[in-house]
Amino acid sequence: MDTLKIEKRIDSPMVLADGESGYFEVNGKSLPEDAIEFYKPLEKYAQEYVKSPKQKTTINLKLEYLNTSSSKKLLDIIGYFEALPSQGYEVVLNWYHRDEDQDMIDEGIEFAHMTSLKVNFIVEQ
Repeated sequence: MDTLKIEKRIDSPMVLADGESGYFEVNGKSLPEDAIEFYKPLEKYAQEYVKSPKQKTTINLKLEYLNTSSSKKLLDIIGYFEALPSQGYEVVLNWYHRDEDQDMIDEGIEFAHMTSLKVNFIVEQ
């Protein structure tokens, strides 16, 4: 699988999907005008990846801010990975946040309640 890389912009995050290493990252502010369109390449990539995943998949969400439509799309994309643990694969989902950023901590907690995957909360320095 080729690597998917979308560069960070003012209103959209950097997106990296590397199927060869089983690594996914979304990093930055996510408030694109059309989240469905913005996340479409990542969604298609995830759909293909889960057909033949690596033994361990790591998903790092390093978001400074995200709007409601971005949150929904990311949950949709995470949904593709939810079946992997029952098939014997490991999925590590990390939610990075600044220690004092209660809004993003709360967002992460809400996110964790909407996925069957365990969410690891990691304080970014």
